[in-house]
Amino acid sequence: MRFDANGNELKQLTVWIPAELHRLIRADGVNVNRFVNEQFEAYYGTLSAYHHPDRDHLAHAARESITRQKEIATERQANREHARAAVQALRAEREAAQARQDGIADALVQVIGDGQKNRYRRMLPENDPNGDRVDDWDALVRRVSRLCGAEIDSAEVAAGLRTLIAAA
Repeated sequence: MRFDANGNELKQLTVWIPAELHRLIRADGVNVNRFVNEQFEAYYGTLSAYHHPDRDHLAHAARESITRQKEIATERQANREHARAAVQALRAEREAAQARQDGIADALVQVIGDGQKNRYRRMLPENDPNGDRVDDWDALVRRVSRLCGAEIDSAEVAAGLRTLIAAA
């Protein structure tokens, strides 16, 4: 058993720290024993046997530091959860958009079939500068919308048709 100058019983602890941190501590000449005692005093309150004029100030600063570290950890966790939720929302949006595009592609395959791709290629707005096939195009958009069970706009149908034609 070991006792300090005031007769308080002392207990020895073993603490494992990263080697690089140990090198920094030795280079700076930090008294690890005093540092650890001050941190525990700051956490549990000042022990009268160890009272020193600067310790109250140091203990207060240590308590504030510990409180701030806890706040930072809580904030970091909240930020992680927020980021996780945002990623999940983006993933859900992407999956919904992909499902919508797949539905448009399936509807176009049902409407067009295999042999009429050239006819529908001529209906694309960029291939109909005079608007001769605008009524046919509008009918195609309505039919795709009806097959998809949702309102599909002309640009989505055009993109799906271009993809279908390019794959042929």
